Amino acid sequence: MPAELVADVEEAFLGYWPEDLMGIVRAPFRTGVLLAYAYRDGGIHVQQDGGE
Repeated sequence: MPAELVADVEEAFLGYWPEDLMGIVRAPFRTGVLLAYAYRDGGIHVQQDGGE
């Protein structure tokens, strides 16, 4: 991938994603990390299904 494209993608996401989430994205993959991030603070960040 060209360096310019990598820089453009990183610049686009840095303004929109919290730094702690970007840390997860940049780190090597580990099972359950994004799920744990979603359920932080007692699960208040998880959108509940509409129940339909």
